[in-house]
Amino acid sequence: MKPLVVAASLSLSLGLPLAQADTLPARKPGLWEVSIAAASQSVMRQQKVLQCTTPQVDAVTLLAVVPGQEHCHETRVKKGENGTRFDVQTVCFVHDNRVTARIQLSGDFQESYQGQFEVSYSQPVPHGNAGVTQFSGRRLGDCRPGMKPSDMVLPNGVTVNIVDSLKQREGHGGHSH
Repeated sequence: MKPLVVAASLSLSLGLPLAQADTLPARKPGLWEVSIAAASQSVMRQQKVLQCTTPQVDAVTLLAVVPGQEHCHETRVKKGENGTRFDVQTVCFVHDNRVTARIQLSGDFQESYQGQFEVSYSQPVPHGNAGVTQFSGRRLGDCRPGMKPSDMVLPNGVTVNIVDSLKQREGHGGHSH
């Protein structure tokens, strides 16, 4: 998937019903810079977003870099033996298109983490199945003054609030799937 498409999909909200024994790792609260690039792209083509997170919103913001995480019906998390690796699978729907994502995460989640994801769609979408996308996050410190928990600054400078976006979508009745 092209980074521009990934960036556009960042504004999609997550509904993460967790159906597993393990839970998503929690990042240390604060401001995180997340770099995203398709495995076939150079570092020059990386996209970066900033995310302000707290324990209350981190499960939503952590996977916000993965496209198609809207109207999720299933999220499975499996923690590796050493506790620093997580395998996540989500089943979500964007309009009537089933989106399955396989995500791998590893790191200390206090100062840094890295991972990759691959997304597949039940119906063809432009630039939809571009293989593995790599990402990495590093904690920059406290959130900037004026930032709210779950604010995400996109590569074009626009700030979206993932939680507010989710509430707004739910307030409009969402979509039937």
